Amino acid sequence: MEARGELRIGFVGAGHMAQGVAQGAVRAGKVKAANVLASAPSDRNLGAFKKLGCKTTHCNSEVLQHCTVVFLATKPYQLPDVLREISPAITRDHVIVSLAAGVTLQILEELLPAGTKVLRVMPNLPCVVQEGAVVFARGSCAGEQEAALLKSLLSSCGLCEETPESYIDIHTGLSGSGVAYVYLFAEALADGAVKMGMPSALANRIAAQTLL
Repeated sequence: MEARGELRIGFVGAGHMAQGVAQGAVRAGKVKAANVLASAPSDRNLGAFKKLGCKTTHCNSEVLQHCTVVFLATKPYQLPDVLREISPAITRDHVIVSLAAGVTLQILEELLPAGTKVLRVMPNLPCVVQEGAVVFARGSCAGEQEAALLKSLLSSCGLCEETPESYIDIHTGLSGSGVAYVYLFAEALADGAVKMGMPSALANRIAAQTLL
């Protein structure tokens, strides 16, 4: 499936979170861009992967044929159909990582072939700029080796912690929704500077940099 020592990671779905994980892993040297393959129904989201030097396809099963670590980055409502499509190509060598919000490990394991090594990940939007907070949980067949590999990959996107699955929804509220409050705080800082006479564009840039 892959050359010895050459990690190959794939993405079924190519939205912002998939792009963020790929960018972090490639820029941190965790994987070569040429060893990343992303699939999507159209070219709309694949441009970011091509720009990074990654390979792309419109065939989801092709990702399983060429990659060992596969991130499922589709919309949650699309995931059951996608899993039925790719399940025949999944082997015991694959590590399947779900980014789909609200889809539990139990559901994933019911829809995937018996014995599949599956993990569930919940990133937040700042992962796109490698300043995110990520938590993940293991399924029943994923062991220490798979957890260590995933943590190594995702640490390039920011803070990464393994947790019980029950913490994932808490994390969604804390670091997912919590980002919105930081934006409001930054906007308030910039508004104060504007009232003191600073140009709006400059005030917004300084406020954003202050909170990095």
